[in-house]
Amino acid sequence: MRTFFSYKTALLAGSLLAAVPGVAIAQDSDDQINRLETVSVAGLRPVRDDYITTSVSKIDAAELAIRNTPYIADQLRLVPGVAVSRSGSLGGLTQVRIRGAEANHTLVLLNGIEISDPVTGETDFGLISGLPVSGIEVLRGEQSSLYGSDAIGGVINLRTGDSEGFRAEAEIGTENTVRGTASGAFGTETSSLVAALSGYSTSGVDSSGRGGETDGSDSYSGLVTGETNIEGFGQLTGLLTYRSSTSQTDPDLDFDGQLDNADRETESYQWLVGGTWSAEGFGFDHLVSASFNQVERENFADDSSTDSTTGERLKLSYSPARVFEIPGGNLSVAGLIDWEQEDYERVGVASFYGDPNQSQTFQAFGTALDARANLERVTVSASVRHDDNDGRFEDATTWRLGGAFRATQTTRLRASLGEGVKNPTFTELFGFYPGSFIGNPDLNPEKSASWEIGIDQDFGPVSASLTYFEADLEDEIYTAYTPTFASTPANRMADSNRSGIEMSALWPVSEAVTVSGSLTNTDSSSNDGSPEIRVPEWTGSLSLNWQSTVNEGYRAGVALDYVGEQLDTDFGTFTTVTLDEYVLVSATAEFPVNDTLSFTLRGNNLLDETVTDVFGYYGPGAAVFVGLKLR
Repeated sequence: MRTFFSYKTALLAGSLLAAVPGVAIAQDSDDQINRLETVSVAGLRPVRDDYITTSVSKIDAAELAIRNTPYIADQLRLVPGVAVSRSGSLGGLTQVRIRGAEANHTLVLLNGIEISDPVTGETDFGLISGLPVSGIEVLRGEQSSLYGSDAIGGVINLRTGDSEGFRAEAEIGTENTVRGTASGAFGTETSSLVAALSGYSTSGVDSSGRGGETDGSDSYSGLVTGETNIEGFGQLTGLLTYRSSTSQTDPDLDFDGQLDNADRETESYQWLVGGTWSAEGFGFDHLVSASFNQVERENFADDSSTDSTTGERLKLSYSPARVFEIPGGNLSVAGLIDWEQEDYERVGVASFYGDPNQSQTFQAFGTALDARANLERVTVSASVRHDDNDGRFEDATTWRLGGAFRATQTTRLRASLGEGVKNPTFTELFGFYPGSFIGNPDLNPEKSASWEIGIDQDFGPVSASLTYFEADLEDEIYTAYTPTFASTPANRMADSNRSGIEMSALWPVSEAVTVSGSLTNTDSSSNDGSPEIRVPEWTGSLSLNWQSTVNEGYRAGVALDYVGEQLDTDFGTFTTVTLDEYVLVSATAEFPVNDTLSFTLRGNNLLDETVTDVFGYYGPGAAVFVGLKLR
């Protein structure tokens, strides 16, 4: 384990300790960051906070306002166990890892509908900006027993807003950045409709750090959500969103591990449509869901198209549920029948290295059962799922058990354990980049087994939480190199291990001021015992939020997000390098001009730190933004 000590980390840890009298503890299942009534991702039906047995964090609108950034990945820095890796400019490839797992081990949902890319199996958070997100839920640890493949690291659910009326916001700032959002919400006694538009553009920074051209990005999206209650029929909900984005970057033309200034660009488009029907009948609560997700990407070099990929995902599911009264409490049981089809197409120009053109289809059929017994002081949960992978991979059965005990009015203990599975992605199986990467169709699924224990504790007004976890990953997919230095994915022969401690605390200092913090230590090693790359040993966050109780609309916030030293690979020399630690300081303020209009001020990386999450890529420095907000 690498040594952890510096003035930055000492400052952050000391601040967190000071926020909790006599103890430094953490964030988790009851999500002490803010207590919402239920969590939607912890079961096949929403689960009350005090019935959760696994690690869940929630971020509400007040927490989101502290950073007020259009990039969701930066909001996730406050969550214990979450690490962010950004390749250069803000629109560059941005990966989110939970508990040291890989980025494609995290399942991402939008209002409960999977938004992850069917091609890569992960979500590029650099392409998600401007969505009118009002809250975020983060479920940590493998959750294949509920969600199947893609969820052995955790699940992130983005929730959109539903406030009535018209809202808009616009800002300009450093690096020729322009951002604007507008949304309208309308409702009746039985129905509601929300529509939103957003746009974001920036000239960016030089990702190579060589003082050449800047690498910019832009993103535009539209979103419509709605629901209606029909007497005698049930409730219908729907979601439709379209996003387009362009992201520029620099390549390594001579394969020396250093980026070169050159014109490289990726254009991305995504359609996502989904809906649910829920109704009561025959003593059960019935839920039928359907969704379609399409992601298209086209890569350009010197203004010429080099290749394109298209991924599509169609999902259909039916879930019945019922709550039974039992002595001393209740038993909730839900079932699931789940069908999914993913299609992959890659179009490129054949060369000396081979033919990149591919067309593949994958289907899976899953069944699951989720049960939760809620007694006066004890909760016990269990879930199991079986996936028929249609012969592409071995069928998989996964499970998870959990328990929680309310020891006192201020102390809650919990523990859980389970197994998960992650099927190889289309890119890992069939991807092709001439001279540098070729897929491996013989890959086996990755399998994970983990356990965790935790305590949630109140100290007067202070809420705190502490969690310890361990996970073993079997058949981990890693990047191997051929004698010609081309890369290909392969399964490791032995297990990889991960363990860590997650801490967080919330202190409502007064009606106007709230302080929250988190601190995470992660020990992640591959099969030979060496630390995994791009997994910081230490991460932490400290936030202060002020909202005037005298003059409505006045608010301010400041956040410190710490990322410790982490390892990466220098692909020029194929050696391991250490990336420096950094602290991102951000601040926001809002000042009402009148009853409907406010002036906003936002600053990012105010210490002008050199930020490198991926070797060779340089991130943005200090930036300031001013804007107006219609509320």
